[in-house]
Amino acid sequence: MITRKHIDQYWEEGYTLIRDLVPAENCDAVRTRALEVAHGDNDWGDGPFQILPQADFKWDDGSYIPIGIQGPARHEEIFKNFTEHKNFVEAMAALLRGKVKLFTDQIGVKYDFLADYSGGVSHYHQDSYYWHIAPELGCNCWFPLQEVDVDASALGVMPRSHEGWNLIEHEQYYDDPPYSTSRSSEPFKRHRIPRDQIDFSKEEILPMKAGDALFFTNYTWHRAEPNLSGTDKLFYAIAYKRE
Repeated sequence: MITRKHIDQYWEEGYTLIRDLVPAENCDAVRTRALEVAHGDNDWGDGPFQILPQADFKWDDGSYIPIGIQGPARHEEIFKNFTEHKNFVEAMAALLRGKVKLFTDQIGVKYDFLADYSGGVSHYHQDSYYWHIAPELGCNCWFPLQEVDVDASALGVMPRSHEGWNLIEHEQYYDDPPYSTSRSSEPFKRHRIPRDQIDFSKEEILPMKAGDALFFTNYTWHRAEPNLSGTDKLFYAIAYKRE
């Protein structure tokens, strides 16, 4: 599934897109189960969720609304099996040039009603600013669990932004609406590259469908488009590191 062209692009451009890496039906099953979990059908406790402000957003039964599910692979086989799909692991090993292991995984939910706010937009950042993984040792993969495009949750990347393996100083901000963890009502501060350091004319926005996989280094600048599509959009972000 992975070619020399993919590997070369990953190291030269900082990212590569592999079409049809996993079967679309696998994504559909994960998406269905993730929505069930987000609607409260789980016995995971309060730990692994990032939630919308409960004063303004609740399900009909009064429970909180998650927008992030942390480490789902630790909780259920359906998610574990997705993070360990043969094609995916082989691609990670080829890109990182050695044996690899799971570092972290997260499912994000961008609800259609958030179009009235920021639409679930995220700003340019580098993952190693959060994770502190050494250059060349980590890779993140972003799977949309259904079709994404401009104004519909697609990812944007800045080609060659990983060159020199430099971490840019990030500024803090709150999402709109601000979210917290399910264990605390304190709004969570995010980090982003200051806008005045970004040349948006150089970015690549990548339309994708379920089963496509976007790999990028932990130093590659990336962001997510808002979800203005009128339907919920889910993604699965899976990070591996070289052993």
